[in-house]
Amino acid sequence: MTTYQGLVKRSQGALRPFILTRAAFAGSHRHAAIWTGDNMADWDHMRISIPMCLNLALGGMPYCGADIGGFFKNPDAELFARWYQVNTNQDYYRIFHTLT
Repeated sequence: MTTYQGLVKRSQGALRPFILTRAAFAGSHRHAAIWTGDNMADWDHMRISIPMCLNLALGGMPYCGADIGGFFKNPDAELFARWYQVNTNQDYYRIFHTLT
């Protein structure tokens, strides 16, 4: 909340800040989005991102998502394509990796 207020004050109310966090408290949904954190390019990490975001939404943080392709390690083409498909239903959509 303080970060949000500071950014609004710095821009003299002209900008609407976008704050992304991994840690939050009750009421943070009004000021920030949340992502699932540093995930691995792994099938299990992709699977677990779905219930993680659903549980965050039930807890009051509906704007959630995971890093597509994982934050570390490199996904194979099949995992990368599936991760794109899974995240189309999540609000926060960030592609972290590209296939080389």
